Amino acid sequence: MSEHSAVATFLFTDIEGSTRLWDEQPERMKTALARHDAIARDAVESHGGRVVKMTGDGVHAVFDDPLDAIQAVLKMQFALTEPQPTNGLQLRVRCGLHAGISERRDNDYFGTAVNRAARIMSTAHGGQVLLSDAVATLVGEHHPSGFELRDLGRVRLRDLASPERVYQLRHPKLRADFPPLRSLEATPNNLPQQLTSFVGRERELAQARELLSRGRLLTLLGVGGLGKSRLSLQIAAEVLEDFPDGVWLVELAPIADERLVPLSVASALGVKEDPGRPVQDALVKHVANRQLLIILDNCEHLIDACAHLAKALLQAGAQVRILATSREPLRIAGETTLQLPTLSLPDDATPSLAALRDVDAIRLFVDRAAAADPAFHLDDRNASTVTEICRRLDGIPLAIELAAARVRVLSVDRIAARLSDRFKLLTGGDRTALKRQQTLRALIDWSHDLLTPGERALFRRLSVFAGGWSLDAAEAVGTGGDVDDGDVLELLTRLVEKSLVVPEVDGTRYRFLETIRQYAGEQLANSDEEEAVRMRHLEWYLALFEAGRPNLVGPEQAAGLARLDLERENLFAAHRYCDHAPGGGEIGMRLMSAVRRYWFDRGLLGLGYRTTMEALQRPSAQAPTPARASALNDAGQIAAYMGRYAEAQVHLVESLAVARALGDRQRIAYLLQPLGLACMGIGDLRAAREYLDEALVMARELGEPREVAAVLNSLAQIARMEGDLETAEPLYREVLEVGGSMPDIAAFSLLNLAMVAIGRDSSDRARETLLEVIAICDDLDLKPTGQSVMEVSSGLAAARGDWEHAARFYGAAERQAAVSGIHRDPTDEAFLAPLIAQARAALDPSTYVAAETAGRALDYASAMAAVRAWLDAPAA
Repeated sequence: MSEHSAVATFLFTDIEGSTRLWDEQPERMKTALARHDAIARDAVESHGGRVVKMTGDGVHAVFDDPLDAIQAVLKMQFALTEPQPTNGLQLRVRCGLHAGISERRDNDYFGTAVNRAARIMSTAHGGQVLLSDAVATLVGEHHPSGFELRDLGRVRLRDLASPERVYQLRHPKLRADFPPLRSLEATPNNLPQQLTSFVGRERELAQARELLSRGRLLTLLGVGGLGKSRLSLQIAAEVLEDFPDGVWLVELAPIADERLVPLSVASALGVKEDPGRPVQDALVKHVANRQLLIILDNCEHLIDACAHLAKALLQAGAQVRILATSREPLRIAGETTLQLPTLSLPDDATPSLAALRDVDAIRLFVDRAAAADPAFHLDDRNASTVTEICRRLDGIPLAIELAAARVRVLSVDRIAARLSDRFKLLTGGDRTALKRQQTLRALIDWSHDLLTPGERALFRRLSVFAGGWSLDAAEAVGTGGDVDDGDVLELLTRLVEKSLVVPEVDGTRYRFLETIRQYAGEQLANSDEEEAVRMRHLEWYLALFEAGRPNLVGPEQAAGLARLDLERENLFAAHRYCDHAPGGGEIGMRLMSAVRRYWFDRGLLGLGYRTTMEALQRPSAQAPTPARASALNDAGQIAAYMGRYAEAQVHLVESLAVARALGDRQRIAYLLQPLGLACMGIGDLRAAREYLDEALVMARELGEPREVAAVLNSLAQIARMEGDLETAEPLYREVLEVGGSMPDIAAFSLLNLAMVAIGRDSSDRARETLLEVIAICDDLDLKPTGQSVMEVSSGLAAARGDWEHAARFYGAAERQAAVSGIHRDPTDEAFLAPLIAQARAALDPSTYVAAETAGRALDYASAMAAVRAWLDAPAA
């Protein structure tokens, strides 16, 4: 029989480490478990509870009164404190309590409240009792004396749903202190919070966990809309504890270029490419000694790139595992595949109501329908119609969710009638097409047909966004024709309510499920407005990035970079459309110039260089315009920072030629200094001096103190590279005099003076100068300058014979270089390289490696603190 229950309190328990006990002492464990079961059953029943089931090495029980549940748990824990009652084995039992309304059938309970109780228990440690906020609220302050509740705060449970406030039950006879809870936060991960519950798939979840434990690459296979992505997230949440170095989701659906696959993985893992090296090299190095799980989600359109990268990562790291979702296998050695079926459907033609509640497709429909309309529930009147809907939709989760959302405005009978009409249209279609693909297309057609003209227009226009969009972007791109600017918010809200658009958890951005995005893209392609909409998308992002360029430096830098992180896929989409857009050559170069700083600050110099070159190589981008001069300058500076000085020189020479043809004296002045540095990099010091001498004259004529300081500094660098400290030092002091009011100029001029002091064996002067630079870094958070402080301090330590500090600071600087992507220029490399070589020669290899490794382990703040302490110490 089935009935709705009032609020009940659910208890789950589990013996910590039971598998190990069974493996080590099976006979004693058999007796101990029998005694445990008797103690648990007695504790539950003696306090008015009902044992729902014994769960192998735990109990699932239900209570009408939460205080009874607490008293039962206390009695059980007291009895299990000593090992004598359990055959001499110490059984550490963890317990979870949660209260809520649940569905009862016969002597079993189902629903969100039951699942939540089990999740709370799974975060506890042996001997620990956890309560949800619902139980704590019901108990209130009027509980008997003897125990108290300790608020542990809000934690994310492994159902990936909203966080739960959790309390620990404390009693003088119970252990009080435990390690951090086994929540999602306990292990590094980027698993997103889910707005809906995970329904069904218990068999596939268990099967996938088993396959992943035995193999290192598991690919979930199936057509779009089957829930591969959601299942992969749940698998990841379940196995989180097995991967101490993290579980990392890589969403590939928005990516159209196979070359961006390694970048997307690197972005998810927080790995920065080494200047001048493919990002895949950095990934291989990163995973080599780490135990982590990478989820490659939606591989099918990037299958070759995913296969090659997966193979490289698995070969590089023996403890790396990969979980992929795709419509076809990756087909590499060691791959295990799991074909994901549609959700289970009723076996019988006329199943009972009780049997229907065990069917995954029905459970999903009921759960999502109840979310849309809280009054909805499965009963004898609608059961057959709900079953028909799920059958007609072939058990495809996405189709079921879209249909269930319609209960807000349609009865299930009307939903079924509309589905019948639509599928009748498709029965005479292409017999060679997969029926599931036909069904999914039919469902989305049906959902599209229900939209108003304005909703349809916005729906198809939103398909131009890659990786999501903001409301402002939707208003800029989605207006026109049937859609006024003031209508977009309302229309977008309706699309969200109709489950065609997914809001992000923070409510500031929106996205399509990829299948829906592809369908909406087809609608746009079949309209007469595709070019206009894509042009609005391009113009919006050009304006956004150009307006945001000042925020990529200064106090708003963090926010500016974070905004670009979110919009990176839209940047690439806009960049690609420039191949076809009217005026795309000019616009594309402006687009790349607007985000130049982003490539430097995110350590993505290789990607920035490639995309900038793509913009420059368009046939429509060849005119000698200011935009081309800027883009060539950008390409030259990026190439120089990557150590590719010859390429940098080519780009900067052409940029200078364009600037001279335009008569743009200010641009010429700006270009001559980086061009001089590029010539330095290739060893052409004569040309470098010529460019820098001209740059100095023009900068002084234009009254640009920053440019004057930069040119003087470059001239001093040449002198120092040649070992002429007598010429270099007064030039550096002139830099300080000209640009001393600008903190960043003052900082790098002082750094150079510190290197001169080291070259003159004036270590005390170098130490004092470096402390001045550290003060500037602290005031303005100049991390690139801080990286240079570490490098110069490493050189100072080596010059003083403090070899271990030299190696340690060098390691710290190298870590920061990996993050920033900034490459030492030839002069600074010439200063540091021989000093570090001396340190390597002076120390035995193991001591040197240990010291450098210790430095690489330091984050920026810790490294700067270590350098400051060393410089402040009398011995320094």
